[in-house]
Amino acid sequence: MSLGRLEIILLGLLSTGDRTGYDVWKWLEEHGPFVGYTAKTSQIYRQLGKLVEWGWATPFPDPRSSGPDAKLYKITADGLAALQEWVESPYVPSPRPLDPDFQVRLRFAGSGGPEKALELVRIELAYRKEREANIDRTFDEVLVRADASPEERQWHLEWFLMQNERGHYMVSNLIAWLESTERRLQMTIEKKTTGK
Repeated sequence: MSLGRLEIILLGLLSTGDRTGYDVWKWLEEHGPFVGYTAKTSQIYRQLGKLVEWGWATPFPDPRSSGPDAKLYKITADGLAALQEWVESPYVPSPRPLDPDFQVRLRFAGSGGPEKALELVRIELAYRKEREANIDRTFDEVLVRADASPEERQWHLEWFLMQNERGHYMVSNLIAWLESTERRLQMTIEKKTTGK
């Protein structure tokens, strides 16, 4: 079974502690922008219900001194196994830079240790470098009317170049971050293995 982003987030959060749907929503409100994902509370509770149906989580009451009891969810052994299977599954980068799938995978699979994080960063880095080296930057004539004046044609060319530069700068920044993160992870692993 292929896991969706919300399922991964839920399993990842439940793997570190019991949570209510509201706890998940609060986490997404604060951290969702950094992993490129948000969800409504109705989506969260519906997906928690599915995790229970699949045997990946169990609900239990959380007594409250004021108001009704909340429902906490605990990950099961099967839920942990599903999460671990996803962590170990091959990562295939998306053609779109800054894709939420990479952000979610880095956050939850990478938290398993620097080795796994380094593997993910290297896959993404190699893919981004290869795509950037082979991108077609030829002027796109399709967006220019056939009867465009020379001035209009020049403007379309200039606008095309500006848009290409935007994409190039975004990807260049991403590549620089990936390279820096790769070095930091390598140093972390070396310290871990040498004890220095």
